[in-house]
Amino acid sequence: MLYLTLLGFVHLGLVTPWAVGIYNVSRVPWFVTYGLSPALALVTYSILAYQTGLIVAAVEARGVKLSRKTDGPYLENRRLFLVGAGLFLSGAVMFVTGWVGLDPAGYFRLTYSETFRLRAESDPRFFGSGITLVLIGLSLAMAGAPRRRFPAVFWVTGLWCLCLFYLGFRGPALIAALIVCAVALKKGVSFPRWLPWLTAAFLLLAVPVVHVIREEPINERSFGRSLSDFDLLDGPAEIGSAIRPLVETCSLIDPGSYRYGATYLIGLKGILPNLAVRWEAPSPGSIDSLPPNHWITAVADPLSYENYGGIGFSAVAEPYMNFGIVGVISYFFLLALILVRLEQVAIRSSEALACWAVLLGPLLWTARNDYTNFFRPAAWGLLCIGAVLFFSRDHIWFPKPQKVSNFLPKLENTRKNRIGKKFVDSGSPRHTRGRGSGARDGLVAS
Repeated sequence: MLYLTLLGFVHLGLVTPWAVGIYNVSRVPWFVTYGLSPALALVTYSILAYQTGLIVAAVEARGVKLSRKTDGPYLENRRLFLVGAGLFLSGAVMFVTGWVGLDPAGYFRLTYSETFRLRAESDPRFFGSGITLVLIGLSLAMAGAPRRRFPAVFWVTGLWCLCLFYLGFRGPALIAALIVCAVALKKGVSFPRWLPWLTAAFLLLAVPVVHVIREEPINERSFGRSLSDFDLLDGPAEIGSAIRPLVETCSLIDPGSYRYGATYLIGLKGILPNLAVRWEAPSPGSIDSLPPNHWITAVADPLSYENYGGIGFSAVAEPYMNFGIVGVISYFFLLALILVRLEQVAIRSSEALACWAVLLGPLLWTARNDYTNFFRPAAWGLLCIGAVLFFSRDHIWFPKPQKVSNFLPKLENTRKNRIGKKFVDSGSPRHTRGRGSGARDGLVAS
């Protein structure tokens, strides 16, 4: 339901206020009604297919009995928590180092657009990898945290998200907060009923304000100027701007130009990091070889593309770009089945919950982007969890010490029992001669 809600917001957040006549779309320069009907039809198909998948999965899961223990160590893993904390610290340091490295002399004067320009012109590996590691670290830390560590995880997450939000990176900040809260709910945390309403009110105000102030130097930002021309629905309208790449994709892609999964292969190739000693930007090649979010920007908004900007992408547009309407219906139906299955597995252990979190976080991001933003963080997150399991002392190759100590007395008792049995079977008194009552006690004990 979290994914479905986000999918609706990013595709209908602008269209719905405009359709009911409560928002002035002249505030959105690119919005035109031409070509809107095919895009809205695809959104409708995706929502219906997703809900059908949820119903089918729920019917199939009626007989599944799941045990859930939120008060004990069932969903606690100290090693997972410590690894998550370490990844968070490492990612935060990498992000700050990469951000300062973009302009060491004037990083405090950077704007949001200048940050993207400098990333394209210099070595950005620490910058992007830092955000990815932080998201993975928070997911693992929350999944493995004992109850007494919940407040620490919440405070660290809040501080990180506020800092990232203020710098202008609203998407990664919101996704990190959503994932930590979702994992906390799985672990039995009850949030106050007023908290969602307070969060919604904050976002209605903060999203459009940050959109304005992030284009000002960090040390000169003024909230007063950004509120001078403010509409309460600017936030939902901006979040709902994913309808634009969907409209553009519908007008550009026809049955003869389907990609047949090529965009997903581009995302899979991006899993491996750039480990070259001297960083070089990847060769763009032809426009058709670009990731979907870059492709749509280069075609629909060339000026923004030349200035290292972007218009994002759409979770509905990518399956349509690859397989048409059939691809949209099949993708969302199968996605609902998979998510329900993951839901059933997620509450069985802290490791399973961590896997669920590192997959759901990038998946939520694809609602407003393409799968090149899913494969790398998902693969890295699963790799970190696999490393924790492999090097864990609970692993089958590394048994706990107490298991070994419990096994040794049993082995010793078995050896004594075999010796006693040999004495009885022999029937000869010389076998017990000189052993006294100890031998008889051993026979009795056996």
